[in-house]
Order: sequence, then structure tokens, then C-alpha cells
Amino acid sequence: MSGADDRHVTAVATADARPLRDPTDLLFYAALVTLPVDGTVFGVQMPYYSPISPVFFALYALCNARWLPVLFAPSRRARPVFPHVLPFVVGLLAVSVFGWLTVGFDVTYAPRTLMAVGFACATLASCAVVWGCKRLRLRTAVTVVVCAYAAAFLFGVFTWAIEPGHVLGTGSMNDVRNRLLGLFLRQYLVSRPQFLFAEPSYIGMHLFGVLLPLYWMSRDRRLPVLIGVFAAGSLAMGAGVRILLDTAVAAVLWIVADVPWRTVWRDVRLRCAAIAVMLLGVGASAVAFLTQPRLRALASRGLFSGDASMSARLFRSLAPVEAWLHDPLHMAFGFGAGNVGETMRRGFTDTLVRYRAHGGMMTEEIRELRDPLGPTGNLAGNAFTMNAYVSFVTEFGLVMFAAAIALLLRHVTRHRAWSRRTVCWLLLLAYLYLQFEAYAFPAFTLFLWASASVPFGSRTNEAGTISKRVSA
Repeated sequence: MSGADDRHVTAVATADARPLRDPTDLLFYAALVTLPVDGTVFGVQMPYYSPISPVFFALYALCNARWLPVLFAPSRRARPVFPHVLPFVVGLLAVSVFGWLTVGFDVTYAPRTLMAVGFACATLASCAVVWGCKRLRLRTAVTVVVCAYAAAFLFGVFTWAIEPGHVLGTGSMNDVRNRLLGLFLRQYLVSRPQFLFAEPSYIGMHLFGVLLPLYWMSRDRRLPVLIGVFAAGSLAMGAGVRILLDTAVAAVLWIVADVPWRTVWRDVRLRCAAIAVMLLGVGASAVAFLTQPRLRALASRGLFSGDASMSARLFRSLAPVEAWLHDPLHMAFGFGAGNVGETMRRGFTDTLVRYRAHGGMMTEEIRELRDPLGPTGNLAGNAFTMNAYVSFVTEFGLVMFAAAIALLLRHVTRHRAWSRRTVCWLLLLAYLYLQFEAYAFPAFTLFLWASASVPFGSRTNEAGTISKRVSA
């Protein structure tokens, strides 16, 4: 697909493009409205994530079930758009049965993992039905998403303003803050702004896993503005360190993906401007590093002892890995969906020895991991890793992980979607999921749909739709 990065897509049957074709489409827009709301007590609880939008995506997919065979099921008439999804899900269930029979079945976490996988499929189906089958306007969806995330940002500004010692942090607002604390599974309102997300560290996942890909799909200029305001505002309000790292990584990949480098290097003025921007970026990164005590502590004292949050995250990932190393069969085929907590328990002792040997700091969160399925003050539970790769291999094994990689590469190749932007998007996702484990989050499903539908970097047509049509 060489030369596709800046090609316009030919408009096909766009005269009848519209934002709504039947009442069920309101469910899809409801899912978009609730995309930022993934950390409240009202959502469906999955590993360290309690979203609402997957429920609407699932309802929408069910209401439009007549399109599902075209998308997933092989037939004599045509090959489906996503032929490998159903066999892959069956494979996940098969290795999970092996894990459940040999390790055990957790009645709390196994259904959560299975729901997450099902919701991911429903999200993919919803995107395909809306933009491939019904051909609704992408611009309308972008408008809804921009409004939803703008509201989430304003909510975060409000929570920052009512923090103790801030503009509205005294008097009658104390009662408001206490009421808001009860809305979240994990509460950060007393120290950091909370943008309706499960974690302040998930800001980058939303900005660069959802909004940036939507920009690549739509080229809607409202999205870069929203991303910039959200990222800058989060940094200014002290939302955490990860948004700084995420922004730096995403900015580099965004520049690599979108800048016409051949043109830049042929023009002296553009070349000088590019060098100036790079130097400015390096300088800004240095200033940010010097003004962030947590980053300085990590650099001086190491990952295990520089920051309590980072050390706990590393421990959560290392404990299951330790369990793998002592059980090669389950490392290959998984411990079963929902058995992350059991692997953390099995690997705790050996991991603690290694952790202390490298100067790791002990915290109450790490002590609780001795029994991850036991009582905890964390409303989200303790059986999570915050690393998609560790969680997936733990639950489904290296065999299914290798199969997932192979099928992903086959999917992109089959649809001739390889380009510079494709590679940058994949690298960005690979980075983001290092500290994020929610299978149902739409970042990955957006990539799957986009790579099957339109050349990355192409603009949507005059009607604001995506050009490829899926016919029943």
C-alpha cells in the first residue's frame, strides 16, 4: 500500500450518508458519550476497569445482529471481514478450560475476563456495522466523542479546583468532594484531578489510544486541539507522571507518522524548522524531567525503590511471571481466564526475595499481594497486573499470544494496510498496553476496524463517511 499515506479515498455511495439510520444507532452514540467514564462504581467491573460504554456497544451489536455473519462468519457468498475472530475466541475458551480444570475456576474474575473478551468483539462489530454496513458519518461520531472528552476534562478541572488548598477546596465544597469520592472505585480527588477514568495514569490511553487514532481516521482538526489541551491541562494540574511519558512517546510517533519527511529534507527551510522543533522537544522534555520529583527519584533510586506506585506495578507483573517460570505447561497454555490472582499468589514469595534483593520498597499494596484474592481496601480488587501482555499470557498462554500476533500481522497484510502510519500506530498501542490491561478498551478494536476499512492517513470523503462498504 505504498503511497497511501496522503491519498484521498474515492467517494462511494455517499449521497445518502447520514448521522442516524434507525433508532438503534442511538445506542452507538450512547457508547461514545460514555467512553471516558470507566472508573465509577456504576460500570461493569473488569480487571482494574469499570466501563459503561461496552454495554452499549454490546446492545448495539445485538440489535443489529443481522450484520454479524457478514463480519465474522464464513459463507459461500463471501469471506467475512474478520474471519479469524471467532476461531481465536474459541481458542481462548479452549485453553481456559484447560486452565480451569488444572488450576481452578474463579467465580469472580473468570466471568469478568470472559465479559471483557466478549465486549471487545462487540465493540469491533459495532464499529463495523456503523461505518462499514450502515455507513454513518464519521464526523458525527467525532463530534460526540469530542464533546464527551471535553466534558470529562472539565470534570477533571472541577475535581482539581475542589482539592484541599485549591480554589474551591474549602467550606461547602468539602461535602461535594466527599460525595464525589463515592463515585469512583479508586479515589484520587484529594491529591490529583480525576477525569472519570479508572486511573489518572489512564489519561494517555484515552488521548492516544482513542482520540489520536480517530484523528488519523477522520483528519478532524478538533481532535488535535482537544488532545493538546487535555495533555497540557493534565500536566499543569499535576495528574501524574505517566501522561508526560505517554505524551513524549506519542508525539515522536505522531511526528514520524505524519510528517512528509522526503519533502522536509529537500527544503532547507523545512529542514531547519524540523531541527528546531526537535531541539525544542528535547528542551521541553529536559525541563519536564527536572520539574518532576517522581521522575528524578526513579532516575536516582531505580524502578523498585524510586516510586511506590511504580514498584507496586512492577511487582504485580513480576509475580505472575515467576509463576510461569515454575510451570512451563501453563506458561504455554495459560492458567485459565480469571486466574491472574492465583498466579500472583504462587509467585509472590520468590518475587519478594528478588524484589528485596534489588532494594525494592515495601508498601501495604505489595503486602496485600500475598493473598490477592483476600480482603482489601481497594474496591477494584487486587487481582490485576496493569500490563496487558502479562495478563494475557497468564490467562491464555504463550501459544495464544503468538497466535494473536500472527493473526494481527495477517489481518493487516490481507487488507494491504501496511504504511508508515500503520507501523507507528502499532508501536503506540504496544507501548500503551504495557501499563494497561483492559481487553474491552476500544483502542485495539479501532485499529482492527481501521486497518480493514480505509488506508491510514486518507481523508474521509465529502459526506464524512468511511469509503469501504460491507454488504449483506
